[in-house]
Amino acid sequence: MKNLIHTTLAALSLGIALAAPASAQDHSAHTGHGAVTGASAAASADQADVLTAGEITRVDARTGKLTIRHEEIKNLDMPPMTMVFALAASAQPATFKPGDKVLFHAEDKEGSLIITRIQPAS
Repeated sequence: MKNLIHTTLAALSLGIALAAPASAQDHSAHTGHGAVTGASAAASADQADVLTAGEITRVDARTGKLTIRHEEIKNLDMPPMTMVFALAASAQPATFKPGDKVLFHAEDKEGSLIITRIQPAS
């Protein structure tokens, strides 16, 4: 009986862990999101020009957010995935729509990923 209870609890725990969806908004596991200091400031200046290729999958005009399926974001040390980005005021897109191929630059601003520059891919 004791083994049955332990086996049942272990199976239940595994099932819960496997069923829990990964959060697209939790970026805490990614490295490279810390404050810039010292020698890393020069490297960050170079990274400010890094553009990432992606495809817009959703536009939320009400909140000013874009969902983008993107390649690796090198300046944030983030692997390819699909996620939601907020737009900086200066990066407000006028005509972007789902299916558009874009090049963009995203930065981590106090834990939120913000697109500071976006343009159509050519």
